[in-house]
Amino acid sequence: MLKIGEKQQLTIAGTKDFGVYLTDPEKTQTVLLPRKEVPEDAKIGDELTVFLYRDSKDRLIATMREPAVTL
Repeated sequence: MLKIGEKQQLTIAGTKDFGVYLTDPEKTQTVLLPRKEVPEDAKIGDELTVFLYRDSKDRLIATMREPAVTL
């Protein structure tokens, strides 16, 4: 299960021009990690530690940046 406001380890499930989709361990949910934050050598199956938040349009987004505040 994806947990908003927390850092967690997710797996790269797919790639697009605009980023990669990450999935939870149960493979039931996905979230976008924007291209500008994807490590250069990242590939499908790699695990990344990310922080999840909602953007200004209330979409769930992942970031590799360290958050100033967590829940």
